[in-house]
Amino acid sequence: MKPRRCKSSTDYDIFLDFPCTKSHLAELLGVARSTLVIWENIAFWRIDNFRNAYPKTHDGSYDRESPLSPFQCWILGRIGRLMSQLRRSERVKGYILKNPQDFTRYQFNKAQNQVTQKLGA
Repeated sequence: MKPRRCKSSTDYDIFLDFPCTKSHLAELLGVARSTLVIWENIAFWRIDNFRNAYPKTHDGSYDRESPLSPFQCWILGRIGRLMSQLRRSERVKGYILKNPQDFTRYQFNKAQNQVTQKLGA
């Protein structure tokens, strides 16, 4: 993986209100697109809600070329934070396996509501 352009880029959860391409999200997170694709592969194969957020094609497969949903962007930001803390993809995969509740839509909505409340206060 290439070094981050900004060391603090994944210190906070990312909340978008629009679908986002992998290239744009990589830019927002300060990482190379190839790094983001590695994170996306980790999420795709280990987090059912992430995988199921992709639209399906006519043959039933997932359209992984479509823009990422705000939920998927949030998950990839969290995986980026784990990568910066744990340093190895195997450790991140192990964390996801042991803590699947950290990557649910419920947690996303909960965190998003907290941010919204703070901004509105």
